Amino acid sequence: MNEPEKQVQKLIRLKRFEEPRDGYFEDFLKEFQSRRNERETSKGFLNSRVSGGAGNRKWFIGAGMAYAALLAVVLMWPNGPEAKQDASRQPIIFEPKQPVRNSVTSPKAPVSIPRP
Repeated sequence: MNEPEKQVQKLIRLKRFEEPRDGYFEDFLKEFQSRRNERETSKGFLNSRVSGGAGNRKWFIGAGMAYAALLAVVLMWPNGPEAKQDASRQPIIFEPKQPVRNSVTSPKAPVSIPRP
């Protein structure tokens, strides 16, 4: 065996005999519960600040209306000189001269498939 492996084995042998101090588990439980209560109170505080009160509602409504107005302006903004309508230009309308046939079914007679 090389030197690092010997050191690890020695450390494991020493750790095998370690024990926590008296009252460790009771102290751990108290600390855990106090931290849990802190987290719940901070969560409740944050929740009340975000969701509660008429003042916050006004801000959310105002921000939503501002966002809607900005979106309307962006969607209605012209795309440049080509976006202007020219009276001399007519829209192109495609109308086929012959009726278009459906390639799936025959227009003359329905096809029947014999059953075995």
